[in-house]
Formats: sequence, C-alpha cells, structure tokens
Amino acid sequence: MWGVSPDDFAEEVTEVWPDCWPAVQFFAAVPPAAWLFKPDTSGKNAAGQLVTYFGGPVGIRPEAFREIRLALGTTVAQWRDIYPDVRVLEQAALEAMRASKP
Repeated sequence: MWGVSPDDFAEEVTEVWPDCWPAVQFFAAVPPAAWLFKPDTSGKNAAGQLVTYFGGPVGIRPEAFREIRLALGTTVAQWRDIYPDVRVLEQAALEAMRASKP
C-alpha cells in the first residue's frame, strides 16, 4: 500500500554493472547548478529585432567535481577509478540534451 512497484515508473529500468555503480551515484548527485552553459548570444533577426539564443550545456563545471566528490566521501584513489566513467555519463547526457533541443 505505501511502497512503490515497477508499475509506478514510466521508464524502463536500466541495469548497472557493479563496477560502474559508483560513477552512476556520483553523476546522480550532480545538481543542475553544476552544469556549465555556453554564454547566450544575442543578435538581430531578419526583421531587425534583438533576439537572444540559448547557448546550451557544455559539461559539468570543473570545480563541481571536487565538491561533489568530497560531499560523497569519495577518496582520491576511488575518484581515479570512477572519473573516466563519470565523463562517459557526462558525454551521454550532453548528447541527450542536445538531441532534445528544439
């Protein structure tokens, strides 16, 4: 009655290999404010009206990696192991965000 079941989730469950789980946990802890965006660019359209274009995400802010690592209690040795996997997740997220951009 009070729990959740797989039917409560709209998306398909994705299994994660145990050796990748620390990277997934790290990536899940990245707050929206930790993402770095290109500066917006402004210009004029064909009618001469000033318009602003959304620059889009370029990745996780470099300084956020350390702060999240420390908050999660990840040691430097553990970080060396999971960092490449985190970058793969970051790249996949960027590709998904860019693909969904109108």
